[in-house]
Amino acid sequence: MQITINNTAEQQPTHQTNGKLDKDDSLGRVRKGELVRLILQSLQDLGYRDAADQLQRDSGVSLESETVGQFRQAVLNGDWALAESLLSTLALVPSANPAEAIFLLRQQRFLELLEARKVMKALHVLRNELQPLGQQVDRLHELSSLILCSSAADVKSQAQWDGANGTSRENLLIELQRFIAPTTMIPKARLLTLINQAFDWQRRECLYHDSIDAHYSLFADHACDKNRFPSKTIRVLEGHQDEVWHIAFSHNGRYMASVSRDKTCIIWDVETFEKLQVLSGPQEHSSYCAWSPDDTKLLTCGCDFALRLWDPMAGQLLHTFSGHKEQVTSCAWLPDGQHFISGACDKTLCLWNVDGSMKNYWPAQRILDVQITRDGRRLVTISYEKCIGVYDINNFTVREKYQIPEMETITSLTLSRDGRYALVNVQESQEVHLWDLDEETLVRRYCGQKQGFYIIRSTLGGNDESFVLSGSEDNCVYVWSRDHQSVLEVLEGHTKTVNCISWYPNNGMMFASASDDRTIRIWGLPEDDPSSKASTQPLCDTAKGKLRI
Repeated sequence: MQITINNTAEQQPTHQTNGKLDKDDSLGRVRKGELVRLILQSLQDLGYRDAADQLQRDSGVSLESETVGQFRQAVLNGDWALAESLLSTLALVPSANPAEAIFLLRQQRFLELLEARKVMKALHVLRNELQPLGQQVDRLHELSSLILCSSAADVKSQAQWDGANGTSRENLLIELQRFIAPTTMIPKARLLTLINQAFDWQRRECLYHDSIDAHYSLFADHACDKNRFPSKTIRVLEGHQDEVWHIAFSHNGRYMASVSRDKTCIIWDVETFEKLQVLSGPQEHSSYCAWSPDDTKLLTCGCDFALRLWDPMAGQLLHTFSGHKEQVTSCAWLPDGQHFISGACDKTLCLWNVDGSMKNYWPAQRILDVQITRDGRRLVTISYEKCIGVYDINNFTVREKYQIPEMETITSLTLSRDGRYALVNVQESQEVHLWDLDEETLVRRYCGQKQGFYIIRSTLGGNDESFVLSGSEDNCVYVWSRDHQSVLEVLEGHTKTVNCISWYPNNGMMFASASDDRTIRIWGLPEDDPSSKASTQPLCDTAKGKLRI
């Protein structure tokens, strides 16, 4: 079958008399005629038909040709023969395949015939009109299977399609738009698209962007106030008797857990910053903790070969998990809250039931940190062998997908909320790296913090995860713009190495930092200080010794 469609772009008429547009009239890089057409489209979308008509008369510019209007109505009315005939007269983009566009029209006709239970006519369209186009063989097989549907509802469900009276015809027009030259048929809501693109660009240029307080106006460029970044210490938490190595907010934002070289884990009330529980018992130093998805349980692990499961509110040790043969460095929960995976220096990953039994294990490198995406489908690790490991999780089975080599020793791992990006601290170059796990590429480097000997942990912060924060061996907290890689803040206050940063999860501009000076600092805005009672007492010296890698 031969299909011929005009690929010569239609030219909109312009006039030179009575104050109407000259075809060469322009506003800098903006063509005046194009701008008028966008305004016309927006006026019509907003329901100002009379204003649109007046603008067309005053400017001598039409939104679209009569043929385009007829084509649009043919699609919306379901007049498929007319729509296909008119399509052959419209200018297409140079790369367009006309057969693909016709396939979409005929596919819609096929689905509507099935919905109307005109099965034999639908079968005729499939065999005599769709198949001869030679397009989308896999999709043809899917459409063929719909012949067996027993009802219109079944057709819509199986095809994931909302029917002739739904939005399917409007969506078809949007799909067809990518084939038609935009000068011929302006994309839907084009002016709004351009405005939103401008807002997106302004957001990327905004160094201190915060989506909660962000304000966009057509009358001024967007910029967030740097004074709205949480750069002030609003509380100093003193409770540990030795270095604080790891902190983690609960998922609901009500609590924070901190583990220390003093062999305790403290549960803090985030509203009052008072101690709720001190978890202690027959354990070695803990260097890592992880809240269960429902925040009713807490795992700790660290300098021995075991993991411990706690009821954090009752302060009760529920179970000790033994099975690793070397130091257990990290752990991560599966979304069901009944299973978790641990990584250790014994070159194994173990899957556990909360009842205490080991469900499975797999060989691995010497694991230093492990994270699981929120949907529970991807496991990411960092290893002593200087690799980022990416694994698929399926039916409680872990399968290695690929390894991403780093050139230096990796000390910590944080995943973005969508699970696509991994933020890692690397030791020798004293940098923080952001990796795109899907593309397996290093996309950002953040420099400035000091890290030469110890485990330093970083995190993504902000409501859009637009900040990167890291501890440092020079006693400071470093903050970068995620997109721009520039240092925004170097926050002072701690008197010894800052080991870990944790951002408050509940859409708040607040985060916590843990240090060898035995304290945790809560950073926020000055007015966030609940009682202005931040400790001013001298900070205690720490004992010598440190978790090294």
